[in-house]
Amino acid sequence: MRKKLSILEISQIQPRDLIGDLAAARFSLLRSFGCGALNFANFWVRLACRFFISITKKKAQKIREKDPAIDEMDANKYTLCRIFKSGAPLVIIGETDFPESKHGLVIGFNHPSLGEIIRLMYLCMAYYPDRTYLFPVNLIWYEALVPVIDELRQYGFELTPIITPSAKNKLLRHAKTIEARARISILTRAFTGAYVDRCAEFVKDGQIVLVAPSATRKKYLFESQAISDGKKPISPATMSMLALKLVKLNVEEFGFVPVAIIPPKFATRGLNLLMNYKFIICKEIGAKTVAEELEAREAACDARCIERSFMKRIAYEFEVNEAKDRIVKPG
Repeated sequence: MRKKLSILEISQIQPRDLIGDLAAARFSLLRSFGCGALNFANFWVRLACRFFISITKKKAQKIREKDPAIDEMDANKYTLCRIFKSGAPLVIIGETDFPESKHGLVIGFNHPSLGEIIRLMYLCMAYYPDRTYLFPVNLIWYEALVPVIDELRQYGFELTPIITPSAKNKLLRHAKTIEARARISILTRAFTGAYVDRCAEFVKDGQIVLVAPSATRKKYLFESQAISDGKKPISPATMSMLALKLVKLNVEEFGFVPVAIIPPKFATRGLNLLMNYKFIICKEIGAKTVAEELEAREAACDARCIERSFMKRIAYEFEVNEAKDRIVKPG
């Protein structure tokens, strides 16, 4: 069992070092906050990952037995792609496909369930087999996945912890002390900052970043008509923070790619295996366009205009693909 640290000890560690210690399983933040029970809540996530990895390795080994010249990791990736494609089917509709450009990409998608995650993992390996892919994972899930982080990295998947609004609420409910609750709020901001920095590094290096702007699973794109109409801000402003960071760092080439995901009508919040998802890939928004949108924003509009522009592209695809009822949450 991973050890606990005192809140004072946690406060003395820089966020990036803290994340490194978490990844190395040197301690558990959940246990340190008195939220150890949450470690067991997502035990099944780790089991599912181990199951997929185990099956993948066995099937890949059979491929290499037939042809020893095939690289082990190539065989593993090929096998995992086949497993995901057969167990988590999807269809790409529309006229646009993922860009073939070699610069870094931020792929942003609506997040109604867990099902799109494994489908996006498949698409990453299929379209960009030679790159690495950064996925943000809420802290509770991240700690559950620590034992398989190194194995996932071998397939190109890098995980980084964030504290989503829903994860923060769970942590605050379970935290034992006032000091722990205060530190949770501080780390929510610190982890977001570390995440944005890590994303910028990935994009600058020509890699792939996958972002769910909603930060948590939501059936609807907008929580209210007022948010959809621009009368209230979209929160969190993840895409906007990334855009500002990349422009500030003078990253000359990058692309933002909105992806509209329409799960089956009766899909749950889970994996929805064997059910067909619709993926609509929107036209890439280049670095120049992002910079121009930031520069042209009106005085009354902060950087969240990027968020709105991005999400409106996804909303448009919902509108033309018979999913209007999922754009705005009923009042």
